[in-house]
Amino acid sequence: MGPQTVMQPLVTIGVPTFQRPELLRRALAAIASQDYENLEVVVADNSGADGSSAEHVVDAFSQAIPQLRYIRHSQNIGAIENFRFLLAQADGPYFMWLADDDEISPNYVSALVRLLESDPHAAAAAGHWILMRGEHDRQLVRPSAFPQVSPLRRVVRFVWHSDDAFFYGLHRATILRQASFPGYWWPNGAQIVNWAYVLLIDVVLRGKVLASPDESVQFINHEYTHKDHRLGRRSLAELFRRAMRRVNVHVLFWRKCATQMNARSLGLVAATSVASLLIEAARNLPRVVRSITVKKAAS
Repeated sequence: MGPQTVMQPLVTIGVPTFQRPELLRRALAAIASQDYENLEVVVADNSGADGSSAEHVVDAFSQAIPQLRYIRHSQNIGAIENFRFLLAQADGPYFMWLADDDEISPNYVSALVRLLESDPHAAAAAGHWILMRGEHDRQLVRPSAFPQVSPLRRVVRFVWHSDDAFFYGLHRATILRQASFPGYWWPNGAQIVNWAYVLLIDVVLRGKVLASPDESVQFINHEYTHKDHRLGRRSLAELFRRAMRRVNVHVLFWRKCATQMNARSLGLVAATSVASLLIEAARNLPRVVRSITVKKAAS
């Protein structure tokens, strides 16, 4: 460890994984290519007794990533608990998650550390997203930033945009540890989809969220490895659950804001939530019509 490394603040990268050793290999290769030296990396494996393949992958990177730890849970503790577990392992002031099927550009950590070091009131920082909907289907997405000094202005912008891109950005660990996800009501009690929105409003309430202007600072999200984005495939029941989940997300927004805002500010947040939900409902109306049409045609 050289003098420059000692002067750098420690960054912890938490990598949750579950039975995807080849994808994990790609994620660790991206971490090994970082131009930032003072990194500790923790891989938390939810595979239980079937985790030996992931352990072999991690062992192969022990030289390239000196501060690398592998932890295999004795049983699957669930995705959210695994994410929380990784955050609890962080020893340094900065922390980020990297899913086992995603990547980051070599300058990702260093660029975001510079942003956070430049503004003590910033809680998180993010780079650009590359959405991969197929091996050769790349889309560059500029993340929304929430740099306003006023917590109310940040929250209103966050509620309106519903942009959770900075979930996989770099966070001040002390602030991220104060964030929570209390869970959903019926019919989504067992669901974790969109949980990042609920978690991140705590971050927005507590500090600015900055975005790198450099397009080369990239988080590469391989959506096609775990999601089906084709329209018209959801049943009416699934669309109903999704609508209820989105309402639930906004109610949780309001409850969290209620602990830190006055009635007037809460009213503005609530009005923004209602407007956002109505616009989202209008956008999803064609899906509902398509699902009804498909159902009638099949009957």
